[in-house]
Amino acid sequence: MNQFQEIQKQYEDLRQLWLDYWIQDVVFTYHWWIMVGVLIISFFLWRRLVDKTRIIEISLVGLLISGIAFILDQIGTSLGYWTYPYTLTPLERDLWAVADFSILPFFYMMIYQWFAKWKIYILIIMLFALFSAFVGETIFQWLGIYVLLKWKHIYSVPGYILIGLFVKAVIQKLHSLEAQSKKNV
Repeated sequence: MNQFQEIQKQYEDLRQLWLDYWIQDVVFTYHWWIMVGVLIISFFLWRRLVDKTRIIEISLVGLLISGIAFILDQIGTSLGYWTYPYTLTPLERDLWAVADFSILPFFYMMIYQWFAKWKIYILIIMLFALFSAFVGETIFQWLGIYVLLKWKHIYSVPGYILIGLFVKAVIQKLHSLEAQSKKNV
């Protein structure tokens, strides 16, 4: 058996072990129900609060945030910086962190929607970053949903800020390109 086949065999064994763990120790626990609740509440709050006249633009913010958060989460878990002992689905360990697809997109979308001017937007994003890193992450850590391995909450702050600034800059650039193309028509 070559090395790759050995890795595949161990990966299959690990996948089965994860599925067994998820079925026996995760699904329907209070951790799991909290994640389901957060997902549902985030969606309903968004549905109620989103400016429907700008729903495509604001949804794009949420989609970008989800994608970036998902990628960064995958990098962090792959490098062993943090892990998630509880997940919504048994599909893959660490794959569906509820924060990536509900909490973070919801808050970034609302901040984007409510604070249009860069100066106040930056201030609010900085406050959100501090809150997310030191309160949000701590709550999920206390609940046992999020486990820090080689990471500290302070390391998350610049990431939360940069994500918010990047997404706003991308959306503004898209607006600029759209306005320019309308002038050229």
